[in-house]
Amino acid sequence: MSINLDELSIEELEKLIKQAEAALEKKRKAELKNAQAVLEKMAKDLGVEPESLLKGVEKKKPTRGKKAAKKKAGVRRPAKVKYRNPKDSSQTWTGRGKRPVWLQQELDNGAKLEDFAV
Repeated sequence: MSINLDELSIEELEKLIKQAEAALEKKRKAELKNAQAVLEKMAKDLGVEPESLLKGVEKKKPTRGKKAAKKKAGVRRPAKVKYRNPKDSSQTWTGRGKRPVWLQQELDNGAKLEDFAV
């Protein structure tokens, strides 16, 4: 079905809108009635009341345990130094991230990581 809306007057468009809204409401009521009939049949087949099928259907907000933990906003402390260059004590490494060049060179030359532990 196709209606050329450009040819209709304002009054005719308003009448058409009202008719469409009434038809839509009628369809919604019919769908609801059909859904109720399906629900009642399912309840009957299960041997329960129709209302019991809807219990626990409401959406609940997810929680993390009894009390949801909130992160505290704050400044992170720097990581502790785990390795130090014995030749230059200003060169250190926390053990996080990529190994520093000085440490990688020493390891390539046969040194052990434990030799540099603080």
